[in-house]
Amino acid sequence: MKRLESYYSHARQQPNLAAAGSNNNKRESTTKGIKGDKMKKYLVLALIVLTILSVGVASAEDAPKLSGVAYIQGHGGHIAVLDLATGELARYSHGKPSDTLQLSTDKKTIYVFSLDGFEKEIDVETGKQSEWMKIGKKHCGSAIAPDGTIWVSDMDDGNVYVFDPKAKKLVDSFPVSKSICAIAFSKDGKNAYVADMPGGFVSVVDVKTKKVTGQIKDVGAFIHRGRIRPGTDEMWQSDGAELKDGKPAGVGYTEGGSIPGSVTIIDTKANKVIDKVLIGGNPHDVDFTPDGKYALVSTRQVPDQDDSALVVVNAANRRVVDMRGACKLCHYALNFAVPKKTDDGRPYLCAVQIDWDRKGIAAGADHIMPKDAQPMKHDEKIKDISKEKK
Repeated sequence: MKRLESYYSHARQQPNLAAAGSNNNKRESTTKGIKGDKMKKYLVLALIVLTILSVGVASAEDAPKLSGVAYIQGHGGHIAVLDLATGELARYSHGKPSDTLQLSTDKKTIYVFSLDGFEKEIDVETGKQSEWMKIGKKHCGSAIAPDGTIWVSDMDDGNVYVFDPKAKKLVDSFPVSKSICAIAFSKDGKNAYVADMPGGFVSVVDVKTKKVTGQIKDVGAFIHRGRIRPGTDEMWQSDGAELKDGKPAGVGYTEGGSIPGSVTIIDTKANKVIDKVLIGGNPHDVDFTPDGKYALVSTRQVPDQDDSALVVVNAANRRVVDMRGACKLCHYALNFAVPKKTDDGRPYLCAVQIDWDRKGIAAGADHIMPKDAQPMKHDEKIKDISKEKK
């Protein structure tokens, strides 16, 4: 699996003993003429400092060994499929720019909700797809409700559309706020938490009455999808920070002075923000390991990499421990460039959901990439297949 190096990489570095030895030699050369006890004091002090530095760096947390299959929605009309254990890549092409997806409870079906308000179902094993069906206007987030229906947010009209996966039809809709994205349900299933992107707040919705009963303010600058951390009352809400007060603000949208993306942690019992985790880029979604120990944050435009990635966070101490490229490796191996007119030529990922029980990518996925695929060199030309006849 291709891992990105960034300004987080210092957390995984080991002590540079060679450099330390060089520094000791320099110290030794400056101590010529210092005799007896003074020499011993300098040497002891140097060893103490070196030991402290070595222990501090060596104690940095190692990246966890993860196993499962991640499904990552992209703007390019396909779902990227990543085997977290092997790094193998594949995809399901569905044809419409989309922000969100939803795995069924049995993990056999992927529901896609597009940016022009349509819904489609993909069979994970066979790759067979249903026809697109219109249900809303511009979908952004989704979550399975306690009654088994799928709540789908709409960033165009601020409504939640309720889709019944068994009946395969829209069964209800209701207003929440202006332009909504994240939907997450409380542990007891009584409340839903719905994020307003430009407003930077999260509405508390009574699941039974579908009425807004409260609001959590100052969550972020421009917020997207989020999720409840397993076993807790914490909602981890992504803050892409692309816009602030309607103006460009986030990484990739301004040349300087950008707001780095983060994840905001909300205590849903107290309905207040309790912490923020710096991620970088423009975070768009969060998923967790089943035990809640690690969060995997999908983020766009990783600093200094110009790629989208999954950022792994230790949920207990809230520190980034790993970062894994999610787009460019596959694009390079396919000899494909994102058209300049689409997202400024950058690969944009959105929602992520992980099947932690799955071992290996299903045969129904297409364009499976070799495990040892390597990115092309920067001076190599890559073609724009968007203009090719279909």
